[in-house]
Amino acid sequence: MNTRLFQNHYVRKEIPLDPVWDFHTLNSEEEKQEKFNMLVPGCWESNPRLSSYKGKAVYSKKVTFGGNARLVFKGVSHTAYIYLDKKQVGYHYNAYTEFSVLLEDIPYGEHLLEVKVDNSFHEESALHVSNDYYSYGGITRPVVMEEIGQMFIENVHFIPYQENGKWYASISAAVRNLSSEQKNVTVNINIGDEEVSFSEKLLQPNAKTQLKGTFEFPFAIPYTLENPNLYMMHAMLLENDKVVDDIIDRVGFREIKVDGKDILFNDEKVIIKGVNRHEDYAEFGCAIPIEAMYRDIEIIKSLGANCIRTSHYPNDERFLDLCDENGILVWEESHARGLSEKQMRHKNFEKQSLDCIKEMIENHINHPSIYVWGILNECVSNTEFGRSCYAKQFELIKSLDPSRPVSFASLEAHIGSDLCLDLVDIVSFNIYPGWYHDTPVKDSLNTLKKFVNSTGGAGKPLLISEIGAGAIYGHRSNNQEKWTEEYQAYALEEQVSSILSDDDLSGVIIWQYADCRVDKGWFHGRPKSRNNKGLVDIYRREKLAYHKVKELFHSYQK
Repeated sequence: MNTRLFQNHYVRKEIPLDPVWDFHTLNSEEEKQEKFNMLVPGCWESNPRLSSYKGKAVYSKKVTFGGNARLVFKGVSHTAYIYLDKKQVGYHYNAYTEFSVLLEDIPYGEHLLEVKVDNSFHEESALHVSNDYYSYGGITRPVVMEEIGQMFIENVHFIPYQENGKWYASISAAVRNLSSEQKNVTVNINIGDEEVSFSEKLLQPNAKTQLKGTFEFPFAIPYTLENPNLYMMHAMLLENDKVVDDIIDRVGFREIKVDGKDILFNDEKVIIKGVNRHEDYAEFGCAIPIEAMYRDIEIIKSLGANCIRTSHYPNDERFLDLCDENGILVWEESHARGLSEKQMRHKNFEKQSLDCIKEMIENHINHPSIYVWGILNECVSNTEFGRSCYAKQFELIKSLDPSRPVSFASLEAHIGSDLCLDLVDIVSFNIYPGWYHDTPVKDSLNTLKKFVNSTGGAGKPLLISEIGAGAIYGHRSNNQEKWTEEYQAYALEEQVSSILSDDDLSGVIIWQYADCRVDKGWFHGRPKSRNNKGLVDIYRREKLAYHKVKELFHSYQK
């Protein structure tokens, strides 16, 4: 199964898993109920009889293999228990991050693989709560089973930087030794036509070893938004000069910096013209096939946008691959939206949040399109407890990846009270003049700037991370009424033109690209149980506002 847009291994072999799994819903006693055939990846809501199902279900499949194997799940929504031959071998929480399960010394033969999935808002869940988007259920992203030997490469991380006009990269490789013996190995890493090596390294028994080094790449061609030049990074693990394992990723030579109020990409100022995008598509829920991802990319490019914010969670890595290929900047965000202090005091909030950040960065750090890491959208950044949460999460991000700026999208209601603007590299606010209130846009922006300049956010880039208005596709009127396509186009024209003409701002990320489904508790402010602020609807049909924003984005060239 393709988990990326390119081959991940030449040496390591995959154990075939066909896409049709046996599937049963489970009752409160976890007894099997209805049986279906279910596609993996996919949302169970794609089945008309499960279109609003919240609860538990079990996927099962017979697999023939033996020895050591690694099960890699790109996304299970949202709580997963993994069983082999009725014995639990893995657990994971969070729909939006990759995890793996290591299976060692399995006797060769046919084995029963089961995945129990729960998408309910259960008491152990701090991040998946009733929200302004839908928590789908199922094995929603690709899953692959790999055959491994006594040693394998877990990951290779690549952080490029420039010095005196030359390109360098800090490279680290995590190598696992499953045997009870010390091993002497070499790791060769090919990036384009250049090779770097970690030679003659000792791996301790039953342990993970981290190899780190800094290397010069004198012939590197930079990755730019106009020419997104990508290199295949092929790492090979050698023992006694024989390649025993390998892993392939893609990288680009680029640097992101903040200089005063400017965001710099390879030392050139960039103005953000972006859209927020949920992983939600009418026919597919959040399990979006690559063809639909490609269509989204092409629609967003035609809009004239240069940025996508992954609101409000890490995205399918194939979508990030498409952004890499197209030179589209990505604000990737850890999972959390609109949590109160009470919700952030949940017993599992800290662990689940930090786990999500670790998994997001460890698996996505090599994507050159990602220019900022975000956290905790519209949470309580205006309380002391909230500040302690933001500080801890930013500290973790900087320890994992010091090369990228950090930000969070603050709430308009926190203008005047936000306590966390000193913690970020880029200040970001979600504001909705012309929709939730009738303040002129320029007045709202001046109020925001005045507040930011009185805080630790002064002198930093300032982004409008959300702005917009709702419209129901096809609802037309000459009366400039809210929820009409005409009013949405009118509101966005004032909002976007005001932001892009303001030299104090680093750009705008419109809320939102496409309409999305919301949880049923949000029906009262969300007609048709959708957040209708999309420039296109859930089927990607263009609203009038799409054409207005396209005109504005293309006309703004600074």
